[in-house]
Amino acid sequence: MKIAMMGVGNMGAGIARRLMADGHSVVAWDLSAPRMAALAEDGAGVAESAQAAARDADVVITSLLGDSSVEQSVLSDGGFLAAMQPDAIHLCVTTISPDCANRLASAHRSHGSRFVAGPVAGRPDAAAAGQLTTYLAGDLSAVEVVAALAKSYAIKIVALEGAAGLANAMKLSVNYTAISIIEIMGEIYAFAEKMGLDRALLRDYFEDAFNRPALKMYANKLHEHSTTGTNGFALVTGLKDVNLMMDAASGCGVNFEVGSIIKRKMLKAIDMGLSEADWSSISQVTRRESGIEV
Repeated sequence: MKIAMMGVGNMGAGIARRLMADGHSVVAWDLSAPRMAALAEDGAGVAESAQAAARDADVVITSLLGDSSVEQSVLSDGGFLAAMQPDAIHLCVTTISPDCANRLASAHRSHGSRFVAGPVAGRPDAAAAGQLTTYLAGDLSAVEVVAALAKSYAIKIVALEGAAGLANAMKLSVNYTAISIIEIMGEIYAFAEKMGLDRALLRDYFEDAFNRPALKMYANKLHEHSTTGTNGFALVTGLKDVNLMMDAASGCGVNFEVGSIIKRKMLKAIDMGLSEADWSSISQVTRRESGIEV
């Protein structure tokens, strides 16, 4: 298939390389020329604009930051929607709000193209290895096409029936669960430090209790006070997802009290200069507020 890849950062480039490895033709567009050049070295085409990338594509994939960047890339004066062919598919792997996904689906229906929300769960190294999880919702015929395409980069593909926004509701639920567990582990680790309890015992317990690779990784990150590295999730991006989840919850009358605690600590961690650190750096806020030198 002819694929246009909008956004070739760590996640987008990993997905693009997996698609090329499976024989798909990829044309890249990104605001960063070096990112496009790096992908071109692996065989991707490079477009002069988003519209040029989308013009002949069967599927346009957006791997961007959030609502505003995705909507601008699609709907602005220079947005690629105007260049898409009838029945072409826009697959958005970005974590956006459910409302944004539904607005995009409506815009595509009006244009005659198709939209699938397909946010992915996993780190960039999982994308490069084809080990992501993806949640798909939107135009039913397009979901079938995307489900086959996603086998290049995802080991688990979950198709949901209903509005496109349901895929993003699911992804936000996954992210919110992860950061909530990180907050709980951070509090317990700080308690252990204050009490003189061997923190390695807790790390071993957490690894057994949360028997998933990502949560095992965070148990170790918090144990080692590690806020860096290529694995994990940047704090500033995680804050975006927490805000999306809290807004969605508020919109349907649910009060996320733990989310308010997490958001406060995320903002404080950013004030500490940790905006590009892993989102588990909220544990450093807990330690500082507990009187532990950070």
